[in-house]
Amino acid sequence: MRKAKAKAGRTVAARPRTAATRSSGGRRKKAWRWVVDDRMRDYGEIDYERRIVRINRALHKREGELLIDTLFHEELHRMFPRLGEWAICLMTRALLPTLSRRYKAQLYARIRER
Repeated sequence: MRKAKAKAGRTVAARPRTAATRSSGGRRKKAWRWVVDDRMRDYGEIDYERRIVRINRALHKREGELLIDTLFHEELHRMFPRLGEWAICLMTRALLPTLSRRYKAQLYARIRER
């Protein structure tokens, strides 16, 4: 923990300020996990309560679907939880061609085998 100078010249401990601690009143939120689950029926799904995004990589290979499409689609669900499936599908179709190589690489890195 870093030290901050008080007006009287003595040092006091300062809390590190992050977006997670400021927005949630000091409590940190659980991080999202991205999991490859090839036993699923769908291409991908999101569990808001457990904060897990599951992707079926085998179904993408079998059906010839683009994996980046599903990764970005589930990321949009994560970012905009109140939007319905129809709106997310429209956003995915409109924004997918505009994604940078760097952002696509970040999405792929979330499900890379460890």
